[in-house]
Amino acid sequence: MDELTINKAELLLEVIGQVEETLRRMGSGYAAARQATLDSPHVMKSKREVTGIEASYLANGLAQNIQEREHELRMLKGLHLPESPSRVVLGCVVGVGPMEGPVERLYFLLPVCGGMEIPLGDGERTVRILTSGAPAAKALLGKHLGEDVPLPPRPDHPTSVRFLV
Repeated sequence: MDELTINKAELLLEVIGQVEETLRRMGSGYAAARQATLDSPHVMKSKREVTGIEASYLANGLAQNIQEREHELRMLKGLHLPESPSRVVLGCVVGVGPMEGPVERLYFLLPVCGGMEIPLGDGERTVRILTSGAPAAKALLGKHLGEDVPLPPRPDHPTSVRFLV
């Protein structure tokens, strides 16, 4: 196994930081779309004058996305990271790869933010966030260290759970 140490708490803080930054950008976009809705004339002069309607659709969509990101943020801030689990559970960082080779992929199993990638300090590797609904997470959850795991998309080529952090 190669020399790789990952601080889960710092990694979680990085995920939280990315969600907060996304929320900040969405808030700015929502404010602009809401203002465009308010600034548009309330009486359309022609059937093609739809700027206000489009801005209101955009504001409503952003408001829904903001609510979802706020929910994710609350879940992440309330998440308890397991100290030294005997099996793969939510909150674990899992490295997978052949027992004799290097770690091929790194996953951080979280209840939200699936698909997000967090770069590690070395700049060469990233940790991909998986939620429990992802096929790879379903294959990993409950497995023990060193256990062979058939991961999608190549279940005929099993890899091993290399380490848990």
